[in-house]
Amino acid sequence: MTYRTKFFLTLVSSLSLLSLPTLANQTASAETREIVSKIPDFVAKYNIVHGGDIVGKATRALVNHDDGSVEFSYETKIKWMILKDKRKEITTNKIEDGRVIPLTYESIREGTGKDKYYHWQFDKENSQATDLKKEKTVDIDWPEGLQSKLSFHLQSRFNLINGVDRYRFPILSTSGKVREYAFEYVGEEELMLPYGLVDTVKLRRRKNDEKVTYAWFAPKLNYLLVKLHQIEGSYQQVQAELVSLDQTEEEADDAIAPIEEP
Repeated sequence: MTYRTKFFLTLVSSLSLLSLPTLANQTASAETREIVSKIPDFVAKYNIVHGGDIVGKATRALVNHDDGSVEFSYETKIKWMILKDKRKEITTNKIEDGRVIPLTYESIREGTGKDKYYHWQFDKENSQATDLKKEKTVDIDWPEGLQSKLSFHLQSRFNLINGVDRYRFPILSTSGKVREYAFEYVGEEELMLPYGLVDTVKLRRRKNDEKVTYAWFAPKLNYLLVKLHQIEGSYQQVQAELVSLDQTEEEADDAIAPIEEP
């Protein structure tokens, strides 16, 4: 595998880590509004762009099930030069007062390079997680707000909607270790995307001096992630841009419209 192929696989992988947290002074205080605990079903589609060319597609989707659980998924399909890459992550969760409690996490990767598969089940009550692939259960010093590698995307959106000031997330990695993701607010920005013109808030995750990720969220789309941009080194970069959004319109107003202050 060439260096460029390895680099691009790294960037593609980073696209799955980027739904970021809230900015408290951009939304009403959670104390002055009703806490939202439901986001309507939606399907959001994105172009993945590298060097000015569209090299793939991505899809984020959410489904509210009748049993009260919420399924959230993220899928990417890439074809660039000799590289082919297909990834899908799925998490099931329950939502309590705007807090996301992960139940399961599944990750599938196929294509150029080594195929990978992970499947975890969470047990908050007993502070345990089970690697279903290896049939191994591990005890965890369960931190407040522990998330899977995908459920924190959903928690981020609830935080933004509810005005919860949180910039750090404890994440259970696919190796069974708890790690922390930290972010910072950059500012507001108007973007022209394939979807159209949108006002956004912009955040940043800096892993080190060479690797930086920017993410943009649209308040008028209830803080849906509309763009992200990964930079590694002085010139290598890839981004995802919103193309379309299909959501349950009849639920949208009741589920996520801001509540008037008393």
